[in-house]
This record gives sequence, structure tokens and C-alpha cells, in this order.
Amino acid sequence: MRYIVLITVLLFTGCSMKNIEKRPQNYRLEPQHSLHVKKHQDDRVLRVQRVEGDSAVMTRSILYKKDGALKPYKYGRWSELPATRLQEIFTEAIESQKIFKATVNSRSFALADLILESSLENFEELYSVQSSSVHVKIRFRLIQRKRGKVLDTILIDVIKPVKQKGASGVVLAFNSAVEELVAKLGEWLDEQSK
Repeated sequence: MRYIVLITVLLFTGCSMKNIEKRPQNYRLEPQHSLHVKKHQDDRVLRVQRVEGDSAVMTRSILYKKDGALKPYKYGRWSELPATRLQEIFTEAIESQKIFKATVNSRSFALADLILESSLENFEELYSVQSSSVHVKIRFRLIQRKRGKVLDTILIDVIKPVKQKGASGVVLAFNSAVEELVAKLGEWLDEQSK
């Protein structure tokens, strides 16, 4: 009888144990800004257009490149499309630098004198067993809206090492890369302003 009770208890406790599957974590780009404020402000309004790119960079998956193939992290995703978040980051950073009279995004009804277009070419981890890094590469074009004239263009290419393993370490490296990218963008726009 004791054996029957013991077997019954073991069956019930064994059946109640579940395999707990790890849930994907959502991450958000949140770079820190230590920006200079320009002393002489340009009196024009800048519109930051939506960040464009191919389908490989327009995904919520955190991607890594291994042996030439792009693969997503299983347990890490962006909380929003990086392109959408980058547009917000660029708009906030440029506005906080006070380079222009105002900086608005593409959803604003405000009239703009200048348009900042961007094309995201790389937004991925370059995976290596020895030392991985993140690669952010984006081209910007500053356009005079009235005449549709391209005033200048710049390609910003940033590679930062990944110091911690896993998706959370990759996100920290992306934040660092975006910080550097935003600083370079601010310097370039500062040179373009009147």
C-alpha cells in the first residue's frame, strides 16, 4: 500500500512540473546624450524624415551576422522598430542641441525649410567567438525643401565592441554606437547651418 501511495505522489508531482520556457525580452534603444548647445542658432526648421532601409534592418529582431548569414536572437527583440526609434532619437538630439529654430519629425504638420533624409544600411552584431561588435551604418542627406536640392550628404559608420554576452550586452553596445552616431550627426549639421 505504501508503494502505491508513493507512486501516486510521484506521478502527481512529476506531472505538475512544467518545462519553463524562457520568454523573449524586449529591449529599447536608449543612448545617453552629452550634447553641446550651439551659440548661434539657424533660423530654419528641420524635418527629420522616417529612417529608410532594406528589410534586413527594418525588423524588431536583434540581428547578428555569423558566417555571412543574418540570424535573430531567440530571446531578445526590440520593443519597436529600430528605424522608428532612431527617428525619435535624431529628432530629440538635434532639437536639444538648438542647431535650428525647431526640429520636427515627419508626422508633424509644421512647414520645414530643410529635410533630413536617412538610409540605414547596417544595424547588426558582427558575431565572432573571440570578440563580437555591433555595426551601425547610416547615410544622411540634407535637402533644401523649396528647391529639392541636396545641400550635403554624409555616411556615418560606427563599430563598437560587445563587452557582455547575450542580447542585453548587444543592446548596450548598440546604445554606445548610437551615442557616437548622434554626436557625429550633430557636428555635421552644425557645420551645415548658417
